[in-house]
Amino acid sequence: MQDQFTKRKKYYNFNPRHKDMLHNKINQKLLNHIDKLPINPEVATKVMNLAEDGLDISFKELENIIKLDPGLTTKILKVANSALYARPHEIKSLQLAITLLGFRNIKSLVLLVTASSFLKGEKNTSFYKSFWTHSIITAFLAKSFMNRCNMRSSSENAFLCGLLHNMGKAVLFTSDRDKYGEVLKLQETGEETCEEYEEKMFEANHKLSGAALFEKWNFPDLFVDVALEHNSPNITSKHKTIIIYVSIANLLTSKLGYGKLTSYGEKLLHQIIPHTCLSEKDIESYEKEFINLLQKDPLFIECQNLYSIK
Repeated sequence: MQDQFTKRKKYYNFNPRHKDMLHNKINQKLLNHIDKLPINPEVATKVMNLAEDGLDISFKELENIIKLDPGLTTKILKVANSALYARPHEIKSLQLAITLLGFRNIKSLVLLVTASSFLKGEKNTSFYKSFWTHSIITAFLAKSFMNRCNMRSSSENAFLCGLLHNMGKAVLFTSDRDKYGEVLKLQETGEETCEEYEEKMFEANHKLSGAALFEKWNFPDLFVDVALEHNSPNITSKHKTIIIYVSIANLLTSKLGYGKLTSYGEKLLHQIIPHTCLSEKDIESYEKEFINLLQKDPLFIECQNLYSIK
């Protein structure tokens, strides 16, 4: 008989690569729900698909796209003037903010601010706080891992993927709060994975739902693939490196107490660490120190305010 880890490893190996295959794995009711979600991040989608070539035209195009949303511009300038980007004088123009912070940082801020609007109608639920707390900590961990492993050019993408990797859970929750509450209760037993309980309740899981959401929003393939393949033993995406680091960040966040780490997750964490520059001692160090360091990080504090999760 297969042990539970081998059984679940097999369960996770199916990862559809094409949109039609992806949608065939999700029931029509859930697809209709995705179509009707109130948020349509048009500005964020345009920004995420801009080429990072460093040319003046890209900077100007970035500015013109963001300016389409005055509220977004205001929030970006607020973060630009936070303790993280403190300057002797207040940054009052978007153009100056883009010049000072750089293309990648501004793109990150656009998505960070845009994502804060998702689930805003659920702020009084326990799901809202636990979901965004887990997502934000995962984002900071993923970015820290990439920096530690000298992959700074990919650290902002890792941050954003960490922030959004579990968006499928929000999709399922908003489609039926009571059913998803049952999933969370069942997950506490640790007998099966979250995905397996979701399949029983929704005939889909949060990986498929998240990938379908990003397909609907026309986000870059990177986000679709991270949603679909995080926590998978065998990753087929060309974005495998980021997916691995986001997976470790996700699992470690749960181990730190911001989520439920099953025995499967624990084994998976140790299985994928050797595929990175990280060591078991590094992970132990993160377990002991990261949350305390994070609570002093001005950007993390800004995120807590932005998402109302303090």
